[in-house]
Amino acid sequence: MAAGLALADRMRGEPRLACCFFGDGAFAEGEFHETANLAALWDLPLLLICENNLYAMGTPLVREHAQIDLAARAASYGLVAWAVDGMDVLAVEHAARRAAQAVREGGGPYFLELRTYRFRAHSMYDPDLYRDKAEIERWKERDPVAQLVDRIRSEDGFDDAGLDLVEKEIAEELGQAEAEARKGGLEPPEDLLRFVRTPSGAPS
Repeated sequence: MAAGLALADRMRGEPRLACCFFGDGAFAEGEFHETANLAALWDLPLLLICENNLYAMGTPLVREHAQIDLAARAASYGLVAWAVDGMDVLAVEHAARRAAQAVREGGGPYFLELRTYRFRAHSMYDPDLYRDKAEIERWKERDPVAQLVDRIRSEDGFDDAGLDLVEKEIAEELGQAEAEARKGGLEPPEDLLRFVRTPSGAPS
């Protein structure tokens, strides 16, 4: 779908890019490899971002992939590909801005592998028995939010009062966005099958 959106933008002459986020588990699926191949072949304005948290649901990366350097594998399709420290907020921002600008300027498709970790189970139904609790605690020492706060304190000179003010402004902005979204209401049931077609092309 992301490749299709990027192709549509290019055919219409729209100065945009399509961006698709997915996990390392999706990297093992055929859809990723088909998309990467066509994106490179057709030089699409597409940014693919893989959040590699080392587990596809409960399957460790090393038991799913023969080659665990996902950026290197993406590069084999002709994509410009980078591995980024996904636990570093500013490193992710810098890489994303650089890649998005390159794609918008006609640099073709890009791939970012954000090497990160999730602290919680995959879902509320996941007992999370496949990971060592000590492993989780080690990764928590690199909590990206805590690291960013420490950096703001040391480099920007923020004190507790300044940080509290920033958090208050963020909470207000999020509250306004939620209120605006709730005003939209639910989609009417009669619209659920709009634009859905049968194999023959007739409306379903």
